[in-house]
Amino acid sequence: MRTGILTILAYFVMCSVSYASDVYITQSGASLTANINQDGQTNKFGDGTTGVTLTGDNQTLDIDQIGNTNTIAASVVGATQTFTLKQEGNSNTSNVSVGAQGASADNSIIQTLTGNSNTTNVNVAKTASGADADVDIVATGDSNTITVNENSTASMIGDDKKITNITAIGSSNTITSTHTGAADQDTTLHHTGASSTFSITQGGAHDGTTSITTVGSGHSVTVTMDD
Repeated sequence: MRTGILTILAYFVMCSVSYASDVYITQSGASLTANINQDGQTNKFGDGTTGVTLTGDNQTLDIDQIGNTNTIAASVVGATQTFTLKQEGNSNTSNVSVGAQGASADNSIIQTLTGNSNTTNVNVAKTASGADADVDIVATGDSNTITVNENSTASMIGDDKKITNITAIGSSNTITSTHTGAADQDTTLHHTGASSTFSITQGGAHDGTTSITTVGSGHSVTVTMDD
C-alpha cells in the first residue's frame, strides 16, 4: 500500500468464552492514514514477535484500545509522522519506535493512558538522525511505567526542539526520560500523586531544559544534564 486511508474497526474476534483482535500491518509509501479501534481484552496491534511497520513520510496513525492486557508494538520510519495512541484499562503495554532504521524529523507522538499497571516505551531515532520529536504522554492511574528514549543526533536549527512532556496523575508511577544528541532538548514533567520515581537524563552539547512540578509525598527524583 503506497498511499491512502486505512480504517480498521477490530472490535472482536469471538470464540466461545474468549474474544480478542490481532492486527498486523507492513506498509511502504507516503501519506498513509490509519485508524485502529479495538475494544475488549488481550487485543494486539502488533506484538513482540510480529510488529507493525510503517515506512514513508507524512503518515497519521490513530490507535484506540479499550480494555485490559492489550498490546501495541509499532515502528514508523520517515518524516512528519503523527502517532496518536490511547489505551484505557489495566495491564496494557505499548512499544513505539519512530525513526529507528532511517532519518526522521517533525514527528509527533501523543499518548494517553488511563488505568493501572500499564507499561509504555517510546523510542525516537535510535541510531539515525532526527529532529524536533514532540512526545506527549498523559497517564491517569497508579503503578504505571513510562519510558521515553529520544536519541536523535540531529543539530537543532532556529526554534526546533526535541520535546518530551509527561503528565502522570496517580501514585507509585515510574518515569524515565532520556535525551541524547545535538542539544536543544526539553523535558517537562508534571506529576500529581505520591511515592513515584522519576529519572531524567539530558545529554548533548549545551542547551537543555528540565521543568518538574510534583504534588504529593515520597518522590525520588534524579536529573542528570551533560554539557
